[in-house]
Amino acid sequence: MKFSYGSGQRPLEGFTIKRGVGKGGFGEVYFAISDGGKEVALKLVRGDSKIELRGVVQCLNLKHPNLVSLYDLRTDAEGNPWVVMEYVAGEPLNVVLSRHPGGLPMELAREWFLALARAVAYLHDHGIVHRDLKPANVFIENGTIKVCDYGLSKSISTSQRTAQTQSIGTVHYMAPEISTGNYNRQIDTYAAGVILYEMVTGRVPFDGESAGEILMKHLTSPPDLARVPTEWVAVVSKALTKNPVYRYASMTEMARDVEAVGQKKKQPARSAPPPLPLPAQTTERVAAPADEPILTALPAVSGRQQWMELSWSMAVTVAFSGLATALWVALRPDQYSGSEFTRLTTLFFLTIAASWAILIPAKLWTERRGDSWTRRLVMLGLGGVVGLLACWLDGWTPGRSYRFDEGSDLVVKLFPRDVAIEATYFSYYALAFFVLRWWRMTNRRRAQRFSFAPILGAGFWGAVLLLLIRPPHQPWPGMAALVLVMSATIVQLVSPWDQPPPSPARRVRLKYA
Repeated sequence: MKFSYGSGQRPLEGFTIKRGVGKGGFGEVYFAISDGGKEVALKLVRGDSKIELRGVVQCLNLKHPNLVSLYDLRTDAEGNPWVVMEYVAGEPLNVVLSRHPGGLPMELAREWFLALARAVAYLHDHGIVHRDLKPANVFIENGTIKVCDYGLSKSISTSQRTAQTQSIGTVHYMAPEISTGNYNRQIDTYAAGVILYEMVTGRVPFDGESAGEILMKHLTSPPDLARVPTEWVAVVSKALTKNPVYRYASMTEMARDVEAVGQKKKQPARSAPPPLPLPAQTTERVAAPADEPILTALPAVSGRQQWMELSWSMAVTVAFSGLATALWVALRPDQYSGSEFTRLTTLFFLTIAASWAILIPAKLWTERRGDSWTRRLVMLGLGGVVGLLACWLDGWTPGRSYRFDEGSDLVVKLFPRDVAIEATYFSYYALAFFVLRWWRMTNRRRAQRFSFAPILGAGFWGAVLLLLIRPPHQPWPGMAALVLVMSATIVQLVSPWDQPPPSPARRVRLKYA
């Protein structure tokens, strides 16, 4: 690793460099000695230094035994900014983890985490979000655990083990909401949960071949809690919840639960009470008390939050509909040119209308149980409205007669010719909305954030209904089924999802006569 300065050089007045210790997109870190003999670390800041140095200034006067101290902010003769900070000679947590591929012993993991939590809680109390918590930024020296690299400007990196990495939450430790750009200190709680998962299992919860793959897993995949020791499941599960509302409200709260796990393990086992005599001729099943912690149900979502989520989902639906339409054109570029291209607007607006018709009632049904047939009838009516919109978008005007082809003979027989057009569109979309349980695709408590099963179901029923009821003036055959498939995809992507808590294991015993 080549550094800009070598041993013995004095790029910053008052300090002599001894060796380089780290290098990354942010700049370079050196071990140096002050003229008074004090060992320090000098960080030469590169890149967008204005943003980074602003964060450093906010942290200069912070003092905590578990934080690496920042001493000063200096500028050399060439105008380069340097951060003078405490030098920690100990090894980082990622090196310790490399010696424990199966995870740290419980007491050791508890000790590391509680020190980490104290440091991060102190930062939060002073209005600072670390944004780059990872094992490479947690060190131990002479028995004291210290957190470094706080208050700095970050970008995205795929590095998991490198001690000096430029990142806004290295992707292995990145909270899902960072992708939206709207986040707060809860991203540190999530990253701390990932670190705890890694400490007790020896691996990160989400890994992949690229940064994009890992980020997608953070957004959509639940962590594999089967790897986590039973006593840690409740803490890790709550810290890694996708929705920050349901995570720990503070690092202090999370630290209390971690400390309670250790205390619970230290408690001596209580002797079991003598068994009670069993009544004669009894063969009923009864559930024995489970040793595992019982996770409480996810809290209800406030009405205000529901409407904010609905507004966001409806807005994002427009973007996804445009993207889906563009992808459809890309798949068949030879089919759309000139005036024919304008007919794609029908697909675009109809997909938005169908998705909104699913999202709005489904949001009202999120927090309560409902009769399936009542919901189906509501969706039947909304589907009919979407069908009339499709009829209008395809050029229908009241009082205008149309000539039907053979595919519409069934509708002509069932309805008078002067209303057959409207009946065709109304019937197709009404039945499509009726046969599928669309509200399950948007349920925030659904088992998976995204599933292909509803999409396949929408495509199947769309094709079946096309064989029975084919709207006669579609821009191209099968467009109505394509609208259903695109809507089933989009409503899942834009709907909030809360990772379901793991079901506690229960043992069952039999009582015999």
